[in-house]
Amino acid sequence: MEFYISWSHSDAVFCDYFDDCCMLISAVPDNKYGIKKFRKKPKKLIIDSGALYYSKNPGKYKLRDILDFQKYIIDSAPSNIPIKLVHLDEPLLNKNTLSEKFSSVEKTLFNAYEYLHLMNESNLPKNVSLMGVIQGFDMPSTNYCIHELKKMGFKNFGLGSMLTRPPAEQVKYMKAVTEIVGPDHLHIFGVTGIQQIKEMAKLNISSFDSSRPTMVAAFHQVFYSNPFRTYVISESKVKRRNFLISKPLSCQCPVCIDDPGDILNIAHRDYMKLRSIHNYYHLAKTIDEIKINEGVI
Repeated sequence: MEFYISWSHSDAVFCDYFDDCCMLISAVPDNKYGIKKFRKKPKKLIIDSGALYYSKNPGKYKLRDILDFQKYIIDSAPSNIPIKLVHLDEPLLNKNTLSEKFSSVEKTLFNAYEYLHLMNESNLPKNVSLMGVIQGFDMPSTNYCIHELKKMGFKNFGLGSMLTRPPAEQVKYMKAVTEIVGPDHLHIFGVTGIQQIKEMAKLNISSFDSSRPTMVAAFHQVFYSNPFRTYVISESKVKRRNFLISKPLSCQCPVCIDDPGDILNIAHRDYMKLRSIHNYYHLAKTIDEIKINEGVI
């Protein structure tokens, strides 16, 4: 089970600090040139379509434009790392009626079909494979989406529409989808909870991604591992006031080895980036511990 850190142009460059870092990059305009600026390259890469961004800018970009953004990122990456390319999906956010929800599933499948044809025209490198996005608002619609993607010939799948579901329902969906497509071919988009990560390890799911280290850092919070816990920086104005921290704890992350006080500095965005590197270190360490406990590694 591999952990991909979600990356955007304003985030810390995690692979510059960690050699075994896998990254997910969304193919939105601001991220187009990002990987060219990395000192080191990620171990593996998922190039997401940036569906949430494009759903907020309807009609501005065509499907071929988005694929061109993805191809530019591919050309900027080493040819010897595995890259998975994610077709454009239609998010279920703000879809209220049954008709709107089913329309999102149909648009996702239409985009998947179009991507297959565009990829055949593009003659992409051999290290690039395509990932089909599973969208569904209930189990019947999820099963329908999987069935149609399989008919198109997809071998790798990413399970979407998880962010709005409560943790217990997320686990339910992961288990059900794993039984259909198999754990070796399944990626889980945007699931961050420790309990869900434990369940994914039990299921031996191939991979998942998270932006949690960056999001938590932005809200003036820090992770520590063994056991995994979250602290709020005491000088911040974050409303959650339990588990405060005013002095850094013992830590061997790249930031704390240099200057541990940097992770508690809330004065500038550069310190937020350092804090996210610290958070990544402890989340990745916790994930490794979970995998060891579940016998995955």
